Amino acid sequence: MKLTKEQITYIDDYLKHHKVKYWDIRIEFLDHIVTAVEEKLATGISFDDAMIEVHKSFGNSMKMLWNSGIEYGIFVNSDGYKDLILSKRTETNKKYRILMYKELKQFFVEPINFIVIPLLVFLSYYFISQLNTKVSKGIMAILIFSPAVLLYYYPIKMWFAKKRGKSINLDYALFHAGLLLLSINLFFQLFSPKGAFHLLNDIQFRWLLVFFTPFYIIFNYCGFKMYKRTFIYFDELYNKLQSL
Repeated sequence: MKLTKEQITYIDDYLKHHKVKYWDIRIEFLDHIVTAVEEKLATGISFDDAMIEVHKSFGNSMKMLWNSGIEYGIFVNSDGYKDLILSKRTETNKKYRILMYKELKQFFVEPINFIVIPLLVFLSYYFISQLNTKVSKGIMAILIFSPAVLLYYYPIKMWFAKKRGKSINLDYALFHAGLLLLSINLFFQLFSPKGAFHLLNDIQFRWLLVFFTPFYIIFNYCGFKMYKRTFIYFDELYNKLQSL
C-alpha cells in the first residue's frame, strides 16, 4: 500500500523533530521508513501502529529517560537516530578522505603534470626571490589566496542561491578539500599573529615557500575538483527530489 503525500510529509516532519538536520541523511532515512511502513500496512495494521514499529526498529525507545509529563510516543526518544547519524558521520568522513587521496594520487600520475609541477616550483622560486618588490608580493598573494576563493565558490554560490539545509556529504567534502587551508590558518595564527606577509620578511621562511606553494596550489586544485564533483551530484539530486 502506497503512502499518501501527507503521510510522507508527516514522516519527514517526524525526522526533522528528531533533529535529523542533514537533508541527504534525512532523505535516506525517509526512503527506508516509507518502504518499511508500506510493507507493514500491507499486513493490515494502521499507519500509526506501523510508525511505532518502525520507530522501535531503528533502536528508538517510546519513553523518555526522565519523566516529564509527556513520556510516550514516537516523538519522544531518538537515541537510535543519534547512533545512526554518528555512524554515518564516521562513514562519510572516511569516504571523502579516501576520495581526496585518490584525487591527489591521480594528479601526480598524469603525464602532463610532470611538466606542471616543475613549472610551479620555478614560478614560486622566481617570485619569492623577487619579494622585495610590490609586484612580486602581489603575485604571491594571488598564488596563495586564489585557491581559497576558488574552493569556496560553490559553497558561497549555494548559500546565496537558496536555503536548503545542511548536507553531510558537502560538509565533509569541503572539510577535506580545504584541510590544508585550515592547517595554514592555524600555522599563521600560532607563528605570525601579525599576518601571513609578516613571515615573508624571514629569509628562511621565504625559501620554505618555494616548495610549499606549489604543493599548496596542487592540493587545493585537487580539493576543488573533488568538491565540485560532489556539489554537482548532490545539487542535481536535491533538485530531482524537489521536483517529485
